[in-house]
Order: sequence, then C-alpha cells, then structure tokens
Amino acid sequence: MKTWSYGINSLYQTASIDLRTGPWCLFALERTAEFCCDIIPSIPLPNAKKKLRDQEDIELNGGNPWTTWKEWYGDLSQLFHCLVHVPIFDFCQKRIKCKSIELDYDKAKEMFYQEDKRFWDEEINL
Repeated sequence: MKTWSYGINSLYQTASIDLRTGPWCLFALERTAEFCCDIIPSIPLPNAKKKLRDQEDIELNGGNPWTTWKEWYGDLSQLFHCLVHVPIFDFCQKRIKCKSIELDYDKAKEMFYQEDKRFWDEEINL
C-alpha cells in the first residue's frame, strides 16, 4: 500500500511530498491503535505507589525513586498511549518505507491550491 502527503513551511518557503509504502496490514494496525487511543476514556489512575527503576526517570522525578501511577501516567488514556499506542506506532514506522521529495514552494502552491484553498489563502494573508 502507498500513501502520500505534502508538507509546507511558509516561513522558509519550502515544500515536500512524502511517500510512505508498506504492507496494508501495518497501515491498518497503526490506524486501529490510533482510533483506540482516541476513544479510551480519561479515567484517573489510582494513587498506588510505583518505584522508578531508570536513573533518568528518577532524575526527572526530582531524585525521588517513588511516585504514584496517577502522578506518573495521569489517566487511563495516557497510560494506553504510553504502553500500547506508541510501541505499535514505532513497530509500524520501522517497517514502513518513507521517501521525501523536495519541491519548489511556488510549484507546490500551484499543484495543491485547488485541494486546500483556505490554507493557501491564509498563508498569503500572513
């Protein structure tokens, strides 16, 4: 499966087209994880104690190796994002090939103006 998108930087007047290719099941898995991440409710986690093992995490916590699930992860949605969505996303991204093609800014405007008139009109007014 192939997907493409374009990116515009109006400040530096640069543009590019990004092409992603890979098996359709990776795109489906990535979208499914993203969908699930969006619908998981923001239920606060309990104040159960959690011991941090990584020295970098302990330093981020002010040198204290103990924290709570609520302080560290926040809620169920954020916990799902950290422990499920991000690993699935990383797994898929390692197997999807990406190619970026640089474009002239004016050529990109000419090519994509009809597709996204409001965006381009806002860029002109800046």
